[in-house]
Amino acid sequence: MNTHTKERLKRWLVFLFSMFFMGNGIAMVTNAQLGTTPISSVPYVVANIFGFSMGTGTFIINTLMLLAQIPLLGKTFRPRQFLQLPSVFLFSLFIDFGLWLTHPIIPEMWPLRMGMTLLGCAIMAFGIMLEITSNTMVIPGEGFVLALAYRTRLQFGNLKVINDVTLVITAALLGWFCLGGIVGLREGTIVTALLTGVFIRFYTRCFRMRIEQWFKR
Repeated sequence: MNTHTKERLKRWLVFLFSMFFMGNGIAMVTNAQLGTTPISSVPYVVANIFGFSMGTGTFIINTLMLLAQIPLLGKTFRPRQFLQLPSVFLFSLFIDFGLWLTHPIIPEMWPLRMGMTLLGCAIMAFGIMLEITSNTMVIPGEGFVLALAYRTRLQFGNLKVINDVTLVITAALLGWFCLGGIVGLREGTIVTALLTGVFIRFYTRCFRMRIEQWFKR
């Protein structure tokens, strides 16, 4: 096996771990019952409306985001980008697995629930750092924002914030009109929105160079 092939395999292995950490982190935040993450707010509400798992809701919404990339990218859309589907399928499985795994440890007291939210946020952010570092594939939610950045020529970071806010507003409206109230959006949603980027920057400084060096070995 040549060096290039070994590096690619290592990158895909890191991507696999990134899906695991992201899915389980989101599940932990959600099971803390102080609100889910902004990116999972719409899947959470959709799952509650139709009575299926949050992982299934995540897969459906992300599939729609993948399809939305086609008109945004036009001729630059490549069939390879449909590989985002198996990546989000794996991501969705890890969310449902994480919800099942952490369900027995839901604490009663608010401070412990906030602690669980913070831990879930930290785990999710570590997964996002691994996903970025792997430089292999992105899930459709991020691919959609990248497509928007391509079409509008605006900065990815700014569009990411706008996208997250739009998802939260959409989730609130869906919950209000379909479920009779706002669901899945609480103080934990705000905490994860504010701290995820902080955790990602911390992990990037601590681990990204080491992982990149491991890729080259």
